[in-house]
Amino acid sequence: MTTAKPTPPTPKAPRKPKSPAVPSYALQDSVDDAKKLYKQYSHGTFSRPEIASTLKMSSGSSSFTQRLFALVEYGLIDESGDGYKLSQRFQILNSQPQESEAFRRAALDAITASSVLGDLLSDFKTKLPDRAGVAQRLEIQKKFNSDRAKSAAAVLEKSLQYAKVLDANNNIIPVRATTNAVSSQNVDADDTTDSPGAADSTEKYSMKAGDTRRSEIPLADGRIAVVLYPHDLAIPEAEKIGRVLAALVG
Repeated sequence: MTTAKPTPPTPKAPRKPKSPAVPSYALQDSVDDAKKLYKQYSHGTFSRPEIASTLKMSSGSSSFTQRLFALVEYGLIDESGDGYKLSQRFQILNSQPQESEAFRRAALDAITASSVLGDLLSDFKTKLPDRAGVAQRLEIQKKFNSDRAKSAAAVLEKSLQYAKVLDANNNIIPVRATTNAVSSQNVDADDTTDSPGAADSTEKYSMKAGDTRRSEIPLADGRIAVVLYPHDLAIPEAEKIGRVLAALVG
């Protein structure tokens, strides 16, 4: 009597390699999501379930996780306690004309906030290759799988177009600097605005990455002021900065 040989198990298809984290949505899509949150919560805080409800999605779905990741990665929402709130960057994108330097700068900052997209723009400083070329770079250098590489290439191109920094020939248009960075750590109690050497005193102070926060304050005519300050800044110190700035422009 012949014994039937057991059927060998069907080999499983090899899993695609996991690609590095990168937004699955272009910047404009995420700004549109943030606008929905702004309409609902304005400057207040909101939770993950409330974000999902506003976007009419299930908070446990993978598609919602991707939408939330893009909002955070672009810096459109900030963590606030146990929830989130809309960021200063979003306020600029929401209030400034799309052709303004302030909008273009904030949009470009949002794109480069993603380490993957920022690295690509560091490689392609003046001209963005076509999507196939960008996808190939991601596959080779960042070990993306083919599908995710193509998706990320499309996200980058669409986001740069929305930021108004990509022309019809895929040349990357530089954004003119229109901000003044002010660090509270560059102002000492003994530094006065009428001292000619005050501007040269910055070398006396050190600034450690992670100890500071950065805020972008919208001004008139599409301009913004960028303030870099320590996370434990006290109210009297903030008032001091205000007095120094008032004296500088007065």
